[in-house]
Parts: sequence; structure tokens; C-alpha cells
Amino acid sequence: MKIHQNMVKFCLTLFIMLGIATHIYAHTGLKESTPAADSRVQAVPSQIELIFTGPVRLIKLDVVGDSEPQVTFSPASEPESVYRIPAAGLVNGEYEVAWAAIGADGHTMADSFRFVVDLSAASSAP
Repeated sequence: MKIHQNMVKFCLTLFIMLGIATHIYAHTGLKESTPAADSRVQAVPSQIELIFTGPVRLIKLDVVGDSEPQVTFSPASEPESVYRIPAAGLVNGEYEVAWAAIGADGHTMADSFRFVVDLSAASSAP
């Protein structure tokens, strides 16, 4: 019976340690964005906001869509958790935001999301 109790304690300790290690070494990722991924906005956004789960160095941001948006972006020199990038020239249409960042662990991550600017939805709202 003593061996069984020791084995249970060992297994529980091992699982707790693995859970902590996994949490510590988890990669940072995009927590949310404005405009949100797959959203339909009724007003032209003046900026793209990216909020990460931890500090990262944003090294790339491209906005591609129906118009020729003018995005003022320079790669970050210091890690931050929140980036607000001015964007001008957005009109009705669909846009894709592609980004890349380097996390605190040195790993590069990249992803993209889409949103739609639909000004006609704002004018038809009651």
C-alpha cells in the first residue's frame, strides 16, 4: 500500500511540473485585434491594433485589400504587447492583415486575419 501511495504522489508531482513547464515555455500569440478577425465593421478604422499574450517584436505587417491602404509600419526595436499601426485609405471591401513577430523565446510566429469594411451597413441601421 505504501508503494502505491508513493507512486500516486510521484505521478501527481510529475503532472504538475509538466503543466508548469508547458505554461512557461508556451509561445506568445495574438490575443485579439481591432478590427477583429472575420469581423464586418461599419466604420473605416484609422488604425490596426494587435494585442499579443506577451511582449513580442513585430517585424512585419501588411494590409492588402480592395483599395491601396497606406499603412505606416516600421519593425519594432523593442518588444511590446500592444501595437497600434496607423492605416489610411481603407474603403468598402475585404482586407487581409498579415503579420510576423519574434517572441521572447526567439521563435518567429506569423499569421493573418481578414475583416470587411461595410459602410452600407451603417447607413441602413435604424
